[in-house]
Amino acid sequence: MKIIGRSSVAVYSFLFILVGLAGINGGMSEFVSLSLAQSNDTIEQTGLLMYDNPNLGFTLEYPSDWSKEESLSFVSPPPSESESNGTTSSTNLTPESIAVTTEVLFSNITLEEYSESAIGLLESQFPNFTLLNSFDTTLSGYPAHQIEYTFALEGLDLKNVQIWTIADNIVYAVTYGGTTEEFDSSLPAFENLIASFQLTEMQQ
Repeated sequence: MKIIGRSSVAVYSFLFILVGLAGINGGMSEFVSLSLAQSNDTIEQTGLLMYDNPNLGFTLEYPSDWSKEESLSFVSPPPSESESNGTTSSTNLTPESIAVTTEVLFSNITLEEYSESAIGLLESQFPNFTLLNSFDTTLSGYPAHQIEYTFALEGLDLKNVQIWTIADNIVYAVTYGGTTEEFDSSLPAFENLIASFQLTEMQQ
């Protein structure tokens, strides 16, 4: 798996996936990756591009000013620098990220059982884990579960939200994470991606 090394928070988001989901009930995970390529943190209206992965069986839309890397994660824009009175300031030093994973299950497990296992693993692995929200929803028309939580890691207060569903014994999960201070700034990107996410027939 390729980890985008612009900041530690991106690593923590992937760590969540590895610890919280991979290997549940004997599963195996595959990863795909996209990263933001904006040069500043100014919110602008952009077009959307379609991402289609027939091997893993899903499509989604993402902003056209994001660059795509095949390893599926999104990382928020790099720091922007501005000079004022001879000084330089930076913003968004810990970029947010969105990642999409799939996990093949080798035995039958219900969505409720999977959700309980995932939350249990998170509680055991992350210091100061606090579950803020946990509820049933849908993803691409399939029954799904979504959680939101905070935790601390190496001096950073972090916040993640994740939604997952199970279709044909495959778990599809989308995770958005960042620092608690910057979490809300890229949340609309996660919400738009979820709205566009569609499961398709997997290519044999």
